[in-house]
Amino acid sequence: MELCHNCERMAELRFRNYLNHMGIDLDGSILDVACGPISLGCIYENVHGHDNSPRIIRCLANKGISASLSDISCLDYPSKSFRHVVTFNPPMRPFRERGNPHFGIKRFLEEMLRIAQDKVIIRSGPIMPFLPEEYDHLIERKGANFAIYRADAFQPKSKAIHQDMSLPISFSSF
Repeated sequence: MELCHNCERMAELRFRNYLNHMGIDLDGSILDVACGPISLGCIYENVHGHDNSPRIIRCLANKGISASLSDISCLDYPSKSFRHVVTFNPPMRPFRERGNPHFGIKRFLEEMLRIAQDKVIIRSGPIMPFLPEEYDHLIERKGANFAIYRADAFQPKSKAIHQDMSLPISFSSF
């Protein structure tokens, strides 16, 4: 079975619905974290996918979508390198396996805020209760299963926090 069969149609149905529900449209460069085979790159230009599956990365490459093979603990991109950083339904297992999902999700959010120029968009019902309240002042819009953060107002607390983000979160068993 081809992972990307009818990718454009499926992406159009899924992502347009999500984005309409959140009241947002995307423009400019996009980092699609934990993108899976149905990436935003199927319907938007200037998207870079980020996933931990070699099969998915090959699938995206076959569609002409640039992508990096890595898990969500390795968002090794320069600061402010994408206009938007987006994740739709990332797996919770990596955060739970580390023993403290609050800490892992906080690091994940901080890295996305560091990388984004404008907005960080998270759509995931399971992650919502774990989002750190200390960044609520950056929330532009929030619903039951999504949060849109203003990355342009993010100020990292210290270099020590950024260095700690290199601690691995493994996707090996999800």
